[in-house]
Amino acid sequence: MILKMIDLSLMAGHLPVHKAEMDKLASYICSIQHSDIKQVATEQYMIMKNHVKVMVALMNPEQNETIGINDLHKWEPVQINCQKRSIGMSQENILRELATSAETMANKNFNSGLRMKAENVRNIHVHMALQQIMILNRYIALMDKFMKDTAPVSSRKEQEETYQTFKNMFNL
Repeated sequence: MILKMIDLSLMAGHLPVHKAEMDKLASYICSIQHSDIKQVATEQYMIMKNHVKVMVALMNPEQNETIGINDLHKWEPVQINCQKRSIGMSQENILRELATSAETMANKNFNSGLRMKAENVRNIHVHMALQQIMILNRYIALMDKFMKDTAPVSSRKEQEETYQTFKNMFNL
C-alpha cells in the first residue's frame, strides 16, 4: 500500500525523536541503581525499539498492509552497553524525567495517530500511545513509592462544593 504523505511524514518526523529518546533512556538505564526503576526503563526501551521496527515496516509498501497491532507485542530483549555509569542526576530526577518521557511519547503517538489516514497505521499509533501510558503508570507508582508527593490535597468540603457547582451547572 502506498501511504498518504501525512502518514509517511509523521512517521519520518517521529523516528528521529524515538532515536533521541532511546539514546537518553539508555544513558539513564546505565545510571539507575534501583532495580524496579531500571526494569521499567528497560521495558520502555524495548517497547520503543519495537515501535521503531513497526514504523519502519509500515513505511515499506511491500509489507505495510500486513502490519497490525499484534506486531507491537513482539518485544525482544536488549543489551545496553554501559560505558559511563553516572550522568550526574539523582535517582529521583531520573525517575521524573522517565515519567515525562513516557508522557511525551504517549502524547506524540496519540496526536500523530489522530492525524493519520491509513487505518492500521492510525490504530497502531494509538496503541503505541497506550503502551507508553502503561509505562507512565508504572513510573507514577514508583514515584509514589519513593518520593514525597508535592501536589496539594483538597479537602472533602472543597471537593463537595466543586461537585455541587458542576452538578447544578449541568442540571444533574
